Amino acid sequence: MSVKDYSVVTMADRLERLGAHDVAPEEFELSSRTYAVSSGKTAGEPEKPDRASVVGNGILTFVSGMSEQKQADVQHSYLFASLVANKRYPKDEQGKEWYQLFLEVMQDCGWIILQKYYDSTAASGKSFTMDELVLKVLGSALTAAAIPGPASLLMLKVASDAVASLAARDKPLRVFNQNIQESGTGGFGVAACHETPHGEVIMALGAVRFIKRTNQTQVLFVNWDSSSVDLYRGESHMTMVPTVINRTRAIIIEKLGDRAQQKIEAYEL
Repeated sequence: MSVKDYSVVTMADRLERLGAHDVAPEEFELSSRTYAVSSGKTAGEPEKPDRASVVGNGILTFVSGMSEQKQADVQHSYLFASLVANKRYPKDEQGKEWYQLFLEVMQDCGWIILQKYYDSTAASGKSFTMDELVLKVLGSALTAAAIPGPASLLMLKVASDAVASLAARDKPLRVFNQNIQESGTGGFGVAACHETPHGEVIMALGAVRFIKRTNQTQVLFVNWDSSSVDLYRGESHMTMVPTVINRTRAIIIEKLGDRAQQKIEAYEL
C-alpha cells in the first residue's frame, strides 16, 4: 500500500463521511489515564512530562511539550477511527481491511498519511511477548518515516518507557485488556506522537494483529508460543492538519458521546 491509494478529498467530503460513520454503542472504553515517563531533561528545566494514555485498543504516547488540545485531538481521532473500523470489520481475518479503513477515517479526521504498510509477520523465536513485538514494529515505522535521528530515538524511548510503565499500572492495564476483549478484533497498536518546534504534530504507529489458536486471554507482558498464533503487522506515519482538525473536532466528539467526556481520567506518576 502506498500514499497514492488516497485521493484528494474536500472538507465537505470529510464532514459528510464522518457524519455517516457508525460506531457501536459502548463498544470501547476510552481511558486516557495519562502517566509521565522520564524524558531525560536537564534538572531544573521547566518542561512538561512525557505522557501516555490507553485509548481503546491503543497505547498513545506523547513526547513532552504537546498541548493538551492536540493530545485530546489525537486521542479522539484515534478512538473514533478504531471504533468505525471495529464496527465495519470485526472478524479476525479482516485485519487488512480494518487497517485500511482505520487510516482512511484518520485522514477524514484531519491527518495526512505519509507512509503505510501491512503484511504478515513472524516472531523471532519460539516464545515472544506482544509488547516487545509491537515496539519492534513501531521502531520499523519510525525508521521508514525518516524522522530526524534525535526525534525518532526520543519517540521510541518514550513509547518504550510508556509500555514498561503500563505493566505496573493495574487499572490502565485492566482497561486495556478489557478493551481488547470487547473489540474482539485481535489487534492493538502503540503510537508515538511528537510536536516539532514549528508546531507540526507527527505520529508513528506500530500495530499488531493476531489470530490465536489457544485460549490465551492476556495480551501484554506474557509469553506467547509463536506456533499458536498467526501474526500481522501494520506500520504508518502521519501528520496532523490543524485547520482540518479544527473543523472536524465537534463532529468527532459528538459521535463519541460519553466516551469523549466521561471516560477520560488523567493522572501522572
